[in-house]
Amino acid sequence: MDRRALPDHANRTMRMASPPRIEFRSSMRALLFNSGGGWIVLAAMVIAVAAGSFAGYWWQTLSGVAAIALIFGGYQYLRFRTATFGLDEERLIMCRGILMRTEEEIELYRIKDVKVGFSIIQQMFGTGTITINSSDASGTISGAGGHVPRTAISVAHVLDARLIREEIRNRVEAARQRRGVRELDIS
Repeated sequence: MDRRALPDHANRTMRMASPPRIEFRSSMRALLFNSGGGWIVLAAMVIAVAAGSFAGYWWQTLSGVAAIALIFGGYQYLRFRTATFGLDEERLIMCRGILMRTEEEIELYRIKDVKVGFSIIQQMFGTGTITINSSDASGTISGAGGHVPRTAISVAHVLDARLIREEIRNRVEAARQRRGVRELDIS
């Protein structure tokens, strides 16, 4: 087809739109209802209230269980809500912390591996723990022997974990192709 036959705006080189930023985080709903640990906690709360009711102390037991659930549940909720993981076309951006915030970036081409772990119950609901291994050693994790370079980021109780893993994998490959980076493992 002759380019002169096309309208003027079609002759211009069109830039591809960058993929939208994706954010993911741990989910309180996934922790409570889509994991075995959450089911055990909920069952223990019901058993404690039932036992207290049977003993004649139903309102004391209920208020005690409610206080404990509010304290620990509130802390977990705040922790999950304040930790976000964003994915754009060049970087994985991590923002964490309730009172003291930490923001960190990892270049996508440095990500070596993305793994999703599931319990039996999590498999039914598609939630899981995403573990991202990176060659970026700028962050540290406190270990028993001091600080060690961080190469793994783990995000537990993520909804649609398989889809997030695939999106991370696709964006890592695209970032490597744009930069002309190839992975070479020497053991």
